[in-house]
Amino acid sequence: MGEQALEDIERFLAAGEWFGSLSAALRQRMLALCVIRKYDRGQVISLEESAARGLYAVLEGQVHLVRDIGGGEEGLVHVGEPGFWFGEYALLTGRLTVVTAVAHTPARLLFLSKAKFDGLVAEDPLRYPKFARLVFDRYALLLRAIVQGHDMVPEARLRQRIALLGALRAREQPDAGPPVLAISQANLAKMVGVSRQTLNTMLGSLQRQGLIELGFKSIRVLDAIGLVAFVAGPARRKPIARSRPDRREAVPKSRRDGPARR
Repeated sequence: MGEQALEDIERFLAAGEWFGSLSAALRQRMLALCVIRKYDRGQVISLEESAARGLYAVLEGQVHLVRDIGGGEEGLVHVGEPGFWFGEYALLTGRLTVVTAVAHTPARLLFLSKAKFDGLVAEDPLRYPKFARLVFDRYALLLRAIVQGHDMVPEARLRQRIALLGALRAREQPDAGPPVLAISQANLAKMVGVSRQTLNTMLGSLQRQGLIELGFKSIRVLDAIGLVAFVAGPARRKPIARSRPDRREAVPKSRRDGPARR
């Protein structure tokens, strides 16, 4: 890559929360080790249950992350747009990949190979936690989504999914205003597990409430807090009743009962 191309890529990716948190020196060192790869529509980038190849960032186009759900079907996990990083799980843990990455449109990606990554971290082991943050940040988001998604009604699942996708998108381009999700209703219906007709009805309701704005194969998230508030509140089918913890539990009995009588 030429010097100007590197500067443009750095400027673009540094607008994202994770890459922008790295020092300028580390960003430039990392980019110097990367290459540009181009993929045609439908071309597989990496396969589920395969060894790590490296770390990718979407520069142009759209990448679908899918997972085999049996019966010859695949579940759509995420739609990666420009600024989205992927491949970090297998790269950082040494385990096999958990999704298949496919170019949904012609795509241009930045690629840091595993060998280059290993060399980068070997130069300075303190760099490793900076890359690990990619995994930890997404783990926190997905853990909240899993907990909130338990036993949800369809509208709550839709709200939760839009809020999650919006949060991920906002981390990639935090200064771009309300996040815009470039996703078709057909793909979103698969993610939520409802019919196109049901999804269309629910999206219309959310738009009338001023929570989202619908466009051609896109959704603008106008009120992420409103979406999440509903998910955390009336969307739950069965509230969980818990007894209050005994705050005295860790206090020795002799101290709870006061001084011993003589």
